[in-house]
Amino acid sequence: MRRSLSTLCALLVVVAALPMSTPLVGAADADGVDRRPAAQVQPIPGQNSTSVLLLTGETTSGYAQSSMDLAPAVTATRGAVGIQLRERIVRERLQDASTVDRRRQVLRQETERLAVDVEALERTERQALARYERGESSAEELLRTLAAVDAEARQADQLVSLLQDEVSQVQFLSSTEDRLQSLQVRLAMLHGPVREHARAVFRGEAASTRIHVSVADEGVALAAIRGNTYIREANVPANIDVTASDGFSSESEVIDRIGTLYPWAWTSDTSSVRTYTNFENGFYRINVDHTHGRLTSYLDGSTQSVFSEVQYKSLSRMPTGQPTSAEANGTTLRVNQSFGGGPVQVTARATSTDQPVDGTVYVDDERVGQTSGGRLWLVGPTSQYEVTLETDAGNVTVTAQPVSQPQPQPQS
Repeated sequence: MRRSLSTLCALLVVVAALPMSTPLVGAADADGVDRRPAAQVQPIPGQNSTSVLLLTGETTSGYAQSSMDLAPAVTATRGAVGIQLRERIVRERLQDASTVDRRRQVLRQETERLAVDVEALERTERQALARYERGESSAEELLRTLAAVDAEARQADQLVSLLQDEVSQVQFLSSTEDRLQSLQVRLAMLHGPVREHARAVFRGEAASTRIHVSVADEGVALAAIRGNTYIREANVPANIDVTASDGFSSESEVIDRIGTLYPWAWTSDTSSVRTYTNFENGFYRINVDHTHGRLTSYLDGSTQSVFSEVQYKSLSRMPTGQPTSAEANGTTLRVNQSFGGGPVQVTARATSTDQPVDGTVYVDDERVGQTSGGRLWLVGPTSQYEVTLETDAGNVTVTAQPVSQPQPQPQS
């Protein structure tokens, strides 16, 4: 039976520490086929911090060096302005509606028009991801498209909110409420903080930023360092199954599942605020403020898998991974490794005095920045790489690689 996408019921639950039960997994398929999520939330070996939604299978990864560029900025603005205009038209049509039946008709029509816009945004993103995976476009070109999609999706989300407010005041529009709730969840996967930052860079409102891009089928993860914060967003539409019913039968089962997915974050010892929103349609949003930063995650009740995740981590508070090091020309260079696309700390110290050493840092012969006080944070590659520090006294190079992840298990 197809699960109902009913009206948004923003049930915010501030969760106290609860015992965790056996991990919940989806039911076995009748055909016995091995079903694996397109991405899985996994802990990072060697780091006592939040688990991360990692893409599985064959991924295509690279870096986009975002910098001021008026072309994508104009494209993003044009699309967002189009939806802003749509919002103004909706308000005018509703104001002109003289009867309840007419208001009902306007709301249904505008909801369907918005659905067409959302489908077009999803198609644009899918096509851009496919071109990148085939090698037909660069990471920079992909980022420009994702930034434009972000701008339109944010504006569309505002229109959804407007329509939801209006629909809630008119009877006999339950199917329209369902439709709007579905659109809101879909839009959540089309915008994120890294895309938004890229738009700011394109407009000249933020400094040039090196952004890590990773794509697997229709799943995409973006990561960047902004100031003292590591930011990562990951969206995996394949982890949603709208044809199945919500597998959770109670609030406690949802909380247990969250605790299983994010055991470090979902405890009173590490988090100050832990909430989840039940959308009453088989989708759940988790928000956690923890000692290392902030986590927002969307969970599908049918697959019991995370399909969207945003993480902010303070570089000054988060733990570093296992180090690998080398010494040459009087300098010891240490690289604390992380997962592919994760935060990597580079430290340089004088071998004899342990004083910080500053110089230019290269990753696989590409200049990525300068150490300051003997330190630099960067977003690490997804395969083995070389980090070189160039100083007046000579160079030192460390060969590093992402920490290995446990193999994803089939859902049974």
